[in-house]
Amino acid sequence: MEHAVKGWLDESRQKLQTGDLTEADLQALETLLTEPRQLVLYLYSKSTNMRSAIASWALYDPTVPYEPTLPSQDVPYDSVIEAVNDGWRIVQFPRAELYQFSDVDNTYLGYEFILEKSTSDL
Repeated sequence: MEHAVKGWLDESRQKLQTGDLTEADLQALETLLTEPRQLVLYLYSKSTNMRSAIASWALYDPTVPYEPTLPSQDVPYDSVIEAVNDGWRIVQFPRAELYQFSDVDNTYLGYEFILEKSTSDL
């Protein structure tokens, strides 16, 4: 949602300078701010333990079209449990049996936790 609001602000500043800002533009902002949307956060942990460090992550925001984004290179949380403490809800835990390869090091993928949060929870 933050990305959508920033986009609205950029467009509205231009419209304000040209005198084209309308009530409909303000209504669009109100809709952005009040309409709850689901955010999905993939956290790839270094083990199935929710307190393990995060190896990788991706955030899916419906206000940003077509692809996941990394808002910064900084991991948003140090662990899955930290994200849960911040209000994210776990949708899927990693299935440990998928990672039981004794002769293959597949930890480069991490253990996938999928979390969700409504923009109304922000």
